Amino acid sequence: MFSIKLGLKNLTRNKRRNAITILVIAFAFFIYLFLDSVMVGMEEMAFDNIKDFETGDIQIAYPEYWEDREKLPLENLIYLNQEIEDSIKNGNGQLDISPELRFKANLNNGIDETEVIGLGILPEKYNAVYSTQEYLIDGSGFSLGESKAVIGKKLAELMDLKVNDYITLLVRTKEETFNTIDLEIGGLINTPDPLINNGIVFVPLDIARKALNVENGVSMITIKTNKGKEIEPIIDDINQIFQKKNMNIKAYSWRESAKTVIAVGAAQEAETAIVLTVILMIGMIGIVNNVILSALERTREIGMMKALGMREWEIVSVFMVEATGLGIIGGLAGCLLGAIGVGCMVKFGYDLSYIGGDMSLYGIPVIDKIYGVWNLPSFVFIFFLGLIFALFSSMIPAYWAAHKDPVKAIYHR
Repeated sequence: MFSIKLGLKNLTRNKRRNAITILVIAFAFFIYLFLDSVMVGMEEMAFDNIKDFETGDIQIAYPEYWEDREKLPLENLIYLNQEIEDSIKNGNGQLDISPELRFKANLNNGIDETEVIGLGILPEKYNAVYSTQEYLIDGSGFSLGESKAVIGKKLAELMDLKVNDYITLLVRTKEETFNTIDLEIGGLINTPDPLINNGIVFVPLDIARKALNVENGVSMITIKTNKGKEIEPIIDDINQIFQKKNMNIKAYSWRESAKTVIAVGAAQEAETAIVLTVILMIGMIGIVNNVILSALERTREIGMMKALGMREWEIVSVFMVEATGLGIIGGLAGCLLGAIGVGCMVKFGYDLSYIGGDMSLYGIPVIDKIYGVWNLPSFVFIFFLGLIFALFSSMIPAYWAAHKDPVKAIYHR
């Protein structure tokens, strides 16, 4: 008990040095918590964008098409019939489904031309699965049979297009012959997903089918569920229904289409681990330095304590209590600063226009702004991990201080 009291009392000695050590620990904790909040927030926004604008929660396709989906083939399409629709609807947990026909196209504005992805949709069904319609900034959508298109604001700016302008999509049919789709720009969208803004042309599904000569075929069917992240049981349920009916189509999780973003997230976790290691090393160096300087200043005091009968482990505990106290105070201060920083990121976010405004260049489908998230386990984790490191990093210098010969320590100059 005496050792604990003495260690706590020593916290008020050398106030300037202790304050600097506490600030170093606090700043290190703040950096970790802030970066963790931003990285997790960016990852969650990327996943939400993928589900809300690109994939839905679940995608239905033939395995052969799924393997080549990046090439946007017109082979191995799903030819919709009542049996397929009933099989999907009998699965437990889905809310809405949207048939989609994806194809390669060249967009021509009469002067310039650029490669795009054409997306044939049923507007009402598509809007029930995706959030794209909420980001319509000019004009309006289209209905089946209308020769109209909706494109992203960025694509419109690139091709110098506006609402009511006319475009031509140059496409290859299923038989590899060339065809064109003449469309009027019906509306412009500006979503948080750069893929949608930069390279997608939405067209009525019946217009796309006729131009591509695929009858009632679709590339895939996307599903919106009502169970959030718990989609694996729904996928298993749908696949079991397909197997019972001997259908060679499968349900896939949105994560299958987000492997690149997930890989980037894994890389970010590795970076976070490196940052954490550096931060803990900074804190350890600060504490070790503080304990060594304290021991050098109190050499005679240590000698007197040993001469009066204090055992080495009691002297060691004095320094360990002092170091742990610094760790606790620094950790609490760091968590407080971290809470302020994270709170600002959660509420106000960070405008990406300062660094180019488009994180898709780095594999993250996020534009305009990123927001932090509250990750309370990180606060608890870094605080207790920092406390453990503070405790153990003080042991060696504390033992070195306590191991001094009492006679030499007393006459030390």
